[in-house]
Amino acid sequence: MDQGQAQTAPLVQQDEGHMGWKQAGITVFTFAAPSAVMAVPFAIANAGYVGGMALCLILTSASVAGANMLLEMKILYPHCKTFGDLGLEVIGRPAQMWGNVIQLGNFCLFMPCALRFCALSLYSIVEIGALGNCIDYYVWVIAAVCLVSTQVRSFDNAQGFTVISFLCVIGMVITMMVAAFQYEHVPRIPAQWIGNPEPEAGLRLVRLASGFTIGAWAFIPAFLTVELSTCMRNPADFKKSLLMAGSLNVMLFVLVGTLVVARWGYNVGEVIAITTGVGAFARGNVINTLFNAFQLGGNFVSYMLDSVPLSRFCQKCWAPNFKDTWTVPDIMRYFGYSLPTFLSALVLSTFTPSINTLLDFVTALTTPWVTQIYPAVLYWKVLHRRRVTDNIECGLEDPIRRSEKITVALVFVVGCISFCACALKAIGYLAFDELRPSFQIGCDDWLIWKWSRKG
Repeated sequence: MDQGQAQTAPLVQQDEGHMGWKQAGITVFTFAAPSAVMAVPFAIANAGYVGGMALCLILTSASVAGANMLLEMKILYPHCKTFGDLGLEVIGRPAQMWGNVIQLGNFCLFMPCALRFCALSLYSIVEIGALGNCIDYYVWVIAAVCLVSTQVRSFDNAQGFTVISFLCVIGMVITMMVAAFQYEHVPRIPAQWIGNPEPEAGLRLVRLASGFTIGAWAFIPAFLTVELSTCMRNPADFKKSLLMAGSLNVMLFVLVGTLVVARWGYNVGEVIAITTGVGAFARGNVINTLFNAFQLGGNFVSYMLDSVPLSRFCQKCWAPNFKDTWTVPDIMRYFGYSLPTFLSALVLSTFTPSINTLLDFVTALTTPWVTQIYPAVLYWKVLHRRRVTDNIECGLEDPIRRSEKITVALVFVVGCISFCACALKAIGYLAFDELRPSFQIGCDDWLIWKWSRKG
């Protein structure tokens, strides 16, 4: 097999046909939910009760529609096993490269975020004496466990872990709800029905864009559609998986977002655990311990799910004839194939000045493109290919239905708007002093660079 063939080979294990639609739906939902659930109140607070739910419904619907386009193309071209494969089949090599960059690039750049989230959860539960308060040390401890998780190798093998992640998300929801009704938030600024109460127009717009951004990355089924449907007994059933996962995402915004904001107001933290003036998230508090334990488990699985296609891609490129057994030599070989992606995640998590800023730009540059824009472009090309064929065979003037045209156009437009909003949030959080995060590389005993707002 040559290099070109290796890059189009499946990024998932060849044990096709084992996964049911419910399990696939849980996997889609839990792919981003462990990180999203702690930011959902911030999304509602900044977009408003009505505005936030409207954004959730629009983005969820567009994401489901985009993933459904990918599924229809996957069924039409069953030999395509990955996101990039569809691009190669429909448009050609440039589209394959585009698809691999935005999908695998997102996985590669989110892994350090997941490592950091896990480390922060561990630190919030307990301060380990030898590690002190240096989050980088906790990242390294967590990384050792995450490296072992790369041996999962396929989404089929990860099914048990996604159920655990789903239970962790439920645990996070319950602890957040208990905290919201047991603890008061002082001072509490009432949220608005639409938008937010910031007095300055520019700041108000960037805050609104931050609510849009969270809605954009909270539910991203297109990242896994082709690969997961390949693992299913009946790929067409993935439509049910999408509806199930989309409904769970909307319920998440309704239950957690609106109720927590109704109790604690507009001025909740971007991550709920950093909300000031609330005693629930102090170290030693039972609610804090449970919440961060659930968050640690959920984000660990998110790291694992990101690593599966990345490690498989490396293996297919470097060792296309890998036997993929569980013998000690093959385990060590696969460990070597997965090592570069692990090391890149570890280095980025350690030396990136602000993980939140990294996440903002990764979201803007990949998420709308994968979930809406790329599927719409490919599907439009497939529709035109079908039109040419039908014109020749049946003499039809325009076999593309109006509903198909409208759906593709809406998904594409939502993707473009989402990109602009996510980019505005990423840039705005650097431009405004009130929003700019602190930056730091290293810890107190080996500090390389540090910047924070004065006062």
